[in-house]
This record gives sequence, structure tokens and C-alpha cells, in this order.
Amino acid sequence: MPLFSKLASFWRTLFRGSRLDRELDDELQAYLEAVVAKKIRKGLDPAAARREAMIEMGGIESVKDAVRSARIGSAVETTVQDVRHAWRGLVRSPGFTLVATLTLALGIGANTAIFSAIHALLIAPLPYREAGRLAFVWSDMSQAGYPRAPLSGPELADLRERATLFNGFGAIWANTAALTGDGDPEQLRIGLVTTDFFSVLGADPALGRTFAEDDAAPGAPTRILLGSALWQRRYAGDPTIVGRSILVNGEPATVIGVMPAGFRLLLPPDASVPDDLQAWLPFPRDVTQGPRGQQYLRVVARMRPGVTVEQARAEVADVARQISREFGEYAGAGRVYQTVGLQADGVREVRPVLLALFGGVAILLAIACVNVASLLVARAASRRKEIALRLALGAGRVRLLRQCVVEGLLLAALGGAAGVAVGWLAMRALIAARPDSLDRMAAARIDMPVLAFTAGIAILWGLLLSLAPLAEVFRADLAAILERSGRQTSAGLRFRTRSALVVVQVSLGVVLLVGAGLVMHSFLELQRVDPGFRSEGVLSFRIALPGSRYKTPAARDEFGRRLHKELLTLPEVVGVGAVSHLPYDHLPNWGGPYLAQPGADESTAAMADYRAVTPGFFDAVGARLVEGRGFSDFDDRKGQPVAIVDERLAGRTWTGQSAVGKSLFLDPQSMGRPKTPVTVVAVVRHLRHRSLMAEVREQVYFPQSQILRNPMAYVIRTAGDPARLVAPVRRVVAGLDPQLPVYEARPLLDYRVAAGAAKRFAMRLAVTFSGVALLLACIGLYGVIAYSIARRRHEFGVRLALGARPGQVTSLVVREGMTLAAVGLALGLPAAAIGAWLLRAQLFGITPRDPVSYAAAVCVLGVAAILASWIAARNATAASPLDVLRAE
Repeated sequence: MPLFSKLASFWRTLFRGSRLDRELDDELQAYLEAVVAKKIRKGLDPAAARREAMIEMGGIESVKDAVRSARIGSAVETTVQDVRHAWRGLVRSPGFTLVATLTLALGIGANTAIFSAIHALLIAPLPYREAGRLAFVWSDMSQAGYPRAPLSGPELADLRERATLFNGFGAIWANTAALTGDGDPEQLRIGLVTTDFFSVLGADPALGRTFAEDDAAPGAPTRILLGSALWQRRYAGDPTIVGRSILVNGEPATVIGVMPAGFRLLLPPDASVPDDLQAWLPFPRDVTQGPRGQQYLRVVARMRPGVTVEQARAEVADVARQISREFGEYAGAGRVYQTVGLQADGVREVRPVLLALFGGVAILLAIACVNVASLLVARAASRRKEIALRLALGAGRVRLLRQCVVEGLLLAALGGAAGVAVGWLAMRALIAARPDSLDRMAAARIDMPVLAFTAGIAILWGLLLSLAPLAEVFRADLAAILERSGRQTSAGLRFRTRSALVVVQVSLGVVLLVGAGLVMHSFLELQRVDPGFRSEGVLSFRIALPGSRYKTPAARDEFGRRLHKELLTLPEVVGVGAVSHLPYDHLPNWGGPYLAQPGADESTAAMADYRAVTPGFFDAVGARLVEGRGFSDFDDRKGQPVAIVDERLAGRTWTGQSAVGKSLFLDPQSMGRPKTPVTVVAVVRHLRHRSLMAEVREQVYFPQSQILRNPMAYVIRTAGDPARLVAPVRRVVAGLDPQLPVYEARPLLDYRVAAGAAKRFAMRLAVTFSGVALLLACIGLYGVIAYSIARRRHEFGVRLALGARPGQVTSLVVREGMTLAAVGLALGLPAAAIGAWLLRAQLFGITPRDPVSYAAAVCVLGVAAILASWIAARNATAASPLDVLRAE
């Protein structure tokens, strides 16, 4: 047939189908009448002749279907008819359609929300130019207890000179700076960067330019790059800000550019470089100079095109081996570098959490779809006479199968469309409830990849759901169904199918309940951890003294003493102290090596966290001294160098001995060599100031008057509400120095709460998912029991009429429900054990075999199953036996 004729035939099939059907009816009727007339001429009466003619033709509808199937475009026409038929069927059952759509929307929406976060964090490339070529370089000092250490300036120079597979290496160090003029004084979170940092990263400014090599030349004026949020908030988005001079740390700095809105530094969380830096300055000196042991640079590298991370890792490791041989500072330990893809390493900590959540919502979706499948089986059972009648009239089983598939896909499409709306709401809720450690989740969007994922799971589950009612199509006994009347007493296939689906629901529910129990128990164990200090009733705030106005150590000490004295006079204040690093803050960690014996191999010295504190700090935070004394005002630069160590360092260094009075060699100036001798004056309990979940490293505390640090965080213990002290504190500081900004004023308890926020977030989501799964499983169990009761209604009526007590009937029904629940538990507990093993990295204080979590899951599900069965059983005894028997 010519192409034009085929297209014309296709057009007529799709858009003139009713006319073709009328013509077909006329042709078939004419042919039938001709056959009838022929039969009559052979001597048959008209009725017998028509019956013989109908038999000879094989059925009018069968002939019509055969003719329609031969048309070009008939498959499309048939599909359209099937869609119309399925839509009419769903519209005629609004209750079923609504329940099924909402159930699917719940499961698909939860998956859409979590996948949007996974896509934004784990799949989508970083928002930098050719982000796949970015790598991050760590110094692996695991032997000294610092597996992911920064690099020093000379080590950065080594990489630039010796590595050939990279286009460049940029470095950054997070710090703070005071911004004055043009409004109230403000302390900024800034990044000190190498001049090539942004070109290596592949980030361009929205206004102006980023740094050039001349910006770090000796004698060059200070230049600053602003973040968009700071530009909008403080300078009202004025584009003429580029080229203007502003005051930074009391000195003029020229604004050279503004970064785009939404720009964030997505570096690994343990790099101690906040995502939301407000401005950037170039290093004020040649960053590649200095001691090799002075490690503070976080290094980003851009690989050349075609270079893999494995090749880059091998070359950087070779550079580390070269410098280990060439420089005596490294001695026996040498240097070991680790090179990782920037994106993979940046999400290293959140990946397990997201994948665990995704596994949870996948199980939730499976439970929701099993629930819908159970509804479809029940619906098919209610339509068994309709199916049998259609088969008797000549409809093929393949056609009915196709209609089941279309109905399943249409139902899934409705659930998917509603799921997008539910997913958007759930995604916004996730973003609003996210902890700071999952702040990057704010990048989640319902975009085309997420919509494609939603469409994919909707289609997949639509096809699977269409399989649920097929038993009614392929095992339909036409004669039995059409001739059957009265009640049904045998256990049909659909009851067994629905029971099996409920068992699957219960099994999957057990997996989620056990997982939620483990996460909840783990969070409770985390809350019981003693961090070594008391954060309740303590206000904290930070102050950075500008070097332009506090040029000498004496000036800084004098300000600190005056501030301490003034703060103690505030109402309800019972203790004041200061520390260089608050527990769980975002500042880069400060630490260094320590030796107890002079002359030992410095390259193998263990590492400790360093902190500078003022007198009164330990009392203010409730830290307990194990032995010795606290610091006093006499521990200044004129006195003997002293330090306080934690009980871990004391026990490791002087096992079975008192540490007080012992000498220790430290590196408080971060020169890379423990050459500064100090005398230990006290031992304090170990403070978990970097992780609630682990005692990370030993700790050394210096007197602030001997080892100056800037900025300092002040802590004030009060007998009242710490929040009420914020305004008085600002007044006290303003009275001492009106240009000095007070920033990050917040209760110390907030830091501890934030340290456990990720666990709390995961716990809430796990409990929510398991609660919904439990509800769906109970609904499914209730439906099966109710269906069983409806089938045995006559039996129960006879039992009650013969003297059975209602309680006996109720017990019989509840036992049936509990049998299904027990089978589901038996199948679900092994699967839950596997899921718990996969969650082991997210647990704290418990094992994946925690008996409390398993027992709680079994008890909760068992009680829910009893309740669902009992509610259903009430219907079995609600009506009188006489009414039941009359109805039958």
C-alpha cells in the first residue's frame, strides 16, 4: 500500500472511527440478512435460520474485533479505548480511586523528595566549571592521630612544581575579619585564599573580577572579594561598590568583585571551611614560605583533561615520597598525601545518611504499592461476573490483560502526578528541618531528572500493579461464575493472594520498624553521653580584637581582664571564662604534636588538640579537674610556661603516675616541631569538643596570656536564662570599645544540640516512615480480615444462632489476623537483621543486634495487628444472627 494511502487509513481509524463502525455495522447486517435468507430458502424457519447464521459468522462482536484489528492504527485506537474504559471505571469507583491515588502519592512523593536531595548532593555535578576535574588533597597523618590534615605552604609549592597532571593547585584557610564603617561593626567569616584559588575552582564573579597574581605582591594594597549576601545586605546591591574602599580590620581594602548569588564553597565538611563565607582576602604574604610543619592550607586541585583521580592520586603520592626523602624535617614518618575527587569527598559524610533514607522510602513505597495491589485484587474480585460476561461475549483474555495494564498505568499516573505535589511539600519540609551538617540539602530541586525518576517509578509500579488482578482474568471459570448463586464458602484464590500481600506488607514494615528502633535507641544513647562539660545555663559569644588598635599582647590582655571583670558584675552571672575554640564550633581545628622526652623522634610524635583558655573557663563550663590547679592571672608571659592536659594524654604518657609537675614539649606556634617546654599543672577530664560520638584526640590547654589567640569565645554561666544576657553583654562590650563587634552570641547548649542534629533528623524521618508503614500494614490487615468476615458472614451467623458467644467469634477472627502477622514477622525479622547490618555505621552505643529495638518492633506491630483484627472482628458480631441468616 502506498504511504499516502496508509496515512489516510491511519487518519480515518483515529478520527473517523465511529463512521467506520457504522459502515461496518451496515455491512455485517447486510451479510447476516443475506445468510438468513439463504437458510430460509433451504427450509429453515426464520428464528432457526438467524441462529444458524449467527453461529456460522462466529459472533458479530468477534467479527467486528477482527476487522478493527486489521485496520492501520488499530493498536492506537484500541489503546485509546482501553484508556477511556479504565478512566470510566476509576470514575465510577471514586472511593477506590481516591484511596489508591493517595496511597501511591504518599509513597512516590516520599521517594521524590529524598531523590531530589540525593540528586542535588550525590549525582548532580558541583556548580563549578568542569567540576569533574576537581580534586582535594589531604595530608594523611594517621600515625599521629590526624588522618585528614591540611598542608603547609612549602608543601603547596612542592605540588605546584612537581605534579604534571594538574592545571593548578589553590589553597584556602578560613578566618574572620572585622568590617567597620557603612553601618554597625560586623565580624565576617572570610576565606584567605591563594590568588589562583577561584580560577582553579572554576568560579567566576557576578561583578568585577577575582584575585590576580599582583594582588599578593609585596606592598600591594589590600583587596577584597565580597559574597552576594553581604553585598545585598550591607550595601543594598549597589553595583558601584566595585572599586570602592571599605574598612576591614580597621584598614582600607578595595572591593574588586562580588560573587554570584548562591555561590557556596562546597568543600568537605571536615576541612573546616564553612559553605557560607561572606568575603575573601588574598594571603597577605607569600603563602609558600614558612615552616613545613605549619599545616593550615586546604588544597583544591584541577586535573588536566583526561586525567583520572587514580592517576592524580598516584602522582601526588609520588611527590610525597620525594619530599619525604629530601627534607629532614619529616624524619622517619615522612609525608603521605591522599587525593580524592572533590564531589565524592564533599558528600562522604552525608552519603550514608541519604542512602539509608532512600532505602527507607523505597520500602515505604513498596508497602504502599502492595496496599494498592490488595485493593486491586479486591476490586477484581467484585468484578468477576463482569469479567466472565465479557469473556462469554467473545472478549479475548489478551484484551482484558491489556486493559488491566492500562488501568494499572493510569492509576500509577494519577499517583505519580499527586506524588510530585506531595514530593515538593516533603522536600520543602526536609529542607526546613535539615540540620546544619546537611545544609547542602537546600540545593534540592524538583527538576527534570527528578521528574524523570518519578515518572520511571510510576511506570514501573503501574506495570507491577497491573499484575495483581490477573488471576481473576486467567483463572475465571465462566460456567461456575455465571451459574453460581448464593453464598461462597470456599477459600478463593483472591483471599490467598490478598493474605500473601498482607504478609509482604508486615514483613517490610518490620524492616522499617527495626531500623527506626535502632536509630531511635542510638540517638537516646547519644543523648546520654557525658561530653565532660555542662552546656546548660551558659551563654557564649565571640570577640576578635583588631591588630590595628590592639597592637601588643599587653593591650589584649588588659582588654580581656577588663571585660572579664565587667561581665562578672552582670545580674545572675556566676562564672566567666574564654576559650579559643568552643565545643562543636566551625572554626578550623588547632592542634600539634607533643613529646614527653626531649630528643625523641619528632616526626612520630602523637598529635593533640590545642586550646587557649582564660582563668575561670573550666568552672564556667563545668569541666572537672582530676588533679592539680586551674590557671590564674599569674600564668602570664612573665611566669613559667604551663599547660593543663586531659586525662587521655596523661594516661597515655605517664601511665600510673601523676602528670602534675611533669614536663611536656609542645608546638603552640604551629611551627611543626614540639620544641616549647611547658610544665603540667593540672589534669582535666576529656572534653568531647569535636565529636559527641568519639573521643577524637588528646587535649592540651594553654593560658591565653601565654599563648595569645584571636578571636576568643567567651562563656558566661548564669543562674537564669542565657538568652537574657545578650543585650547586657553587647552594652558591656560597647562600653569598653564601641567599634568592637560581638558576634555569634548564642547559648552553649545550641552547639551541643547541633552536634546531634543529624542523628535527630535521621531519627525523626525513620520514625515517620515506620509509622506510615505500620499504618498501611494495619490497613491491609484490616482489609483482609474484613473480607474474610464478609465471606464467612453466614457461618458466623449460624455459630451465634447455635449458642456461640461473641467473644469466641472475635477470638477466632483475631487469631486469623495474628497468624498473618506472625508469618510476616517470621519473614521480616531476617530481612530486618540484614537492614540493621547495613545501618551499622550510623549507630552509636548499640549493635545492629540490639534486642531492645527488635523487641519494640515486634511488640508495636503485634499490638497494631491485634487492634486491627479486633476492630474488624466487631463487624462479625455487631449484627444479630437472625438478620444475618435472613440476608443470606
